[in-house]
Amino acid sequence: METFNNDDVLDVLTGMVSERIKRPFYQACTREGIDISVDECLVLNCLSVQDKVSQLTLCNHINKDKPAMTRLLDRMENKRLVKRTMDEADKRKNRVSITSNGMQVCNRVNELVTGIINNAMQNIDESQFMVFRNVHRLMLNNLSLVK
Repeated sequence: METFNNDDVLDVLTGMVSERIKRPFYQACTREGIDISVDECLVLNCLSVQDKVSQLTLCNHINKDKPAMTRLLDRMENKRLVKRTMDEADKRKNRVSITSNGMQVCNRVNELVTGIINNAMQNIDESQFMVFRNVHRLMLNNLSLVK
């Protein structure tokens, strides 16, 4: 197996690609007058697929602890992107729903993200992407097994 030099390992550990995508993401959102963070975008995307989910489900989907998720949802409620309601079956739980404003923001941000990703994917063919995706998933799976 090939060994990696320090630069390669650092690129993986620091999330170079992720960081390089964030800059144009924030620039595009600012240019469009959209006040949203990457984490808020992730929550909106989760809720656009499945509405009325528990806060714990959102924590697991975007890898946040409960206090961080509560703060994030507080900010999102203040922006009228989401709404929390008490779970009918278990009053101790909150269900989180996307608002119509949140759905509009989500759709607009997804358009911006698609443009950024398309730009990042230039000169990368389908087979190269599939290899990258598979290796990425394997690495995440391997890391989830580490205690």
